[in-house]
Amino acid sequence: MKVLALNASPRKQHGTTDIIIDYFLEGARQAGATTKKHYVTDLDIKGCTGCFTCWTKTPGRCIHRDDMDWLIPETKEAEIIIFGTPIYNGNITHYMQRMTERFLPTLLPWMEESGDTTHHPLRYEKKPQKRVLVAVAGFPDHQAFNIVKAISPDSLHILLPSSQILQDMEGKKLMKGFTDAVTESAKQLIRRGEVDQETKNKLVVEHSTEIKNLIREHANRYFEAHLEK
Repeated sequence: MKVLALNASPRKQHGTTDIIIDYFLEGARQAGATTKKHYVTDLDIKGCTGCFTCWTKTPGRCIHRDDMDWLIPETKEAEIIIFGTPIYNGNITHYMQRMTERFLPTLLPWMEESGDTTHHPLRYEKKPQKRVLVAVAGFPDHQAFNIVKAISPDSLHILLPSSQILQDMEGKKLMKGFTDAVTESAKQLIRRGEVDQETKNKLVVEHSTEIKNLIREHANRYFEAHLEK
């Protein structure tokens, strides 16, 4: 089984998005999968212009010649895709947004009804594929994830508020139940095709009121000390 991770954090290997993705990829490898990771900020991905050429003039082919030419075929070959992003000012990074917009050629232009929503049908035959959303935020509250959850409602959600807690050893000890669950979720997804509810519950961290208060106090002290006087 092939697992592909797309990390859209500009901090790349130095950020907490990458720490969590690596826990998942380790579990995937332990379950026998092959894994690959791309840092989206390293890729040449131009922005969608909304010209619809990929629908009307060259069906399935964008006007831009860049790294999406090989990335789209690579995503089609993966059985599990991980989309990783920090939350900046309440939203996904623009690197993630720009990349996802460029998947438009994989859709057909027709509008179809699905329940009470409208969608575009897929251009290519869909193979069984699971999607995982890894999102981290500086705020300790879950409201930070409202937009990203709405964008990707059907993915397996791995959400860590105040993710900076993973940057030191004490924090990693405190969050061991979470990181173990991330690794375990990868194993379950590969071996069984789904993740049990007990593990899912551990993937969405809800900090206690005490920890939230400590995080706010620590953040305020940090920026007060680093403000240029």
